[in-house]
This record gives sequence, C-alpha cells and structure tokens, in this order.
Amino acid sequence: MPRKYILLFLAILIPFVVAVIMQSQLGATAEEHSGLFERVVPVCYLPGREPPAADFELINQYGERVRLSDYWSRPVLITFTYTYCPDVCPLMNLVLNKTLPLVPNLFGAVFDVSLDPDRDTPERLLAYSRGNRYNWTFLTGDYATLEKVWRAYGVTRYVENRNGVPYIAHDVLYIVVQNGKILGLVRGLPAPETLADYLKKIVSRQC
Repeated sequence: MPRKYILLFLAILIPFVVAVIMQSQLGATAEEHSGLFERVVPVCYLPGREPPAADFELINQYGERVRLSDYWSRPVLITFTYTYCPDVCPLMNLVLNKTLPLVPNLFGAVFDVSLDPDRDTPERLLAYSRGNRYNWTFLTGDYATLEKVWRAYGVTRYVENRNGVPYIAHDVLYIVVQNGKILGLVRGLPAPETLADYLKKIVSRQC
C-alpha cells in the first residue's frame, strides 16, 4: 500500500480511536480543552433580539461551493473543528453524530467549518467524513475567507507549535442560524441528549 494512503488512514483512524476511548467522559461534559476551558453555556436569543448571522461561501468535501444563505430559510447548525485535531474535535463530532438522530428534520443543513485551511483540503474532508460515516457537510476555504467566518461567529482560535506540528486550540461551539439571524448557540460539550434539548428549544424559540 502506498505510504501516503497509510498516513491518510492513520490520520483518520487516530481521532476516531481517541473519541471512542474518551466517550466514557461525556457524562462529565468533557469541559477541558487544552488551552481553553469550556463550560456548557446555552444561549437562546429572544425573538427580535437576534444578532445578525454573517453569510459566507466555502467549499465542501466534494469540491462544491456552498453558500450559507442558500440554506438558511430553515435552521442551520454550524460548528467549527479540524480533522487533525487530536482531542476535543473527535468528541465534538461524536456528540454531534449522536445528537442529530435525536432531532430528526430539525435542521435544513449542518455545516462543520474548518479551523485548519492549510491541511483540511476537500479531499481530506471527504476521506475524513466517509471514514467516520459523518453525514453532514464539511467546509473549507482559503485562510482569509475562513478568518472572516471565524471572526463573524466569535470563534477563538489559537495555534501552538507542538514538536513541529500545528495544534489549534479553539472554542467548542454549536451555533443555530436562520434567515440571516443567530437564533442561539451552545458553548461547550454537553451530552448528546442535553445538546438535543438545547437545540430544540433554540429552534422553537423557547427562550
């Protein structure tokens, strides 16, 4: 097997194994992310007081251009991860994967926006999503475009060098937008059942 395929396989497998090993910690909400401390904080904005949601256009794992406003006539769930993340991102994706079946048809789209434009190519995102059987949309783009998205949605992103390898500490966020407005968000990593309950309340405007 060519070396590049072996490395790609390991890059997909290792985060999955980490997520499985750490799954037992979900009951404690996995609040500690290296570099950033996360408590679970749900926010639901009152109708008429929602902050504006910034539109954006990025590239999905199939190399197609995706514009947020094409989907936000229905609620859209947005989160931010990267595929080489060794700790919290596999947990975020594990929680999301278990949450979505609990809220069927609640969202018109689910977008996972990359925090690592240098390494998260569409090809990488496709291999990652297929390898982990994640059925939502992964998005990437150039640094300048992604930086505007991170800033617009209040994402803190800090890059460390760990033995020559970039490590990105970041906020754990699940953001709900619709019709150009941010309806609410969940900051931190709750259990899937709790996250599902928060998201249903945000979408139904039970603020």
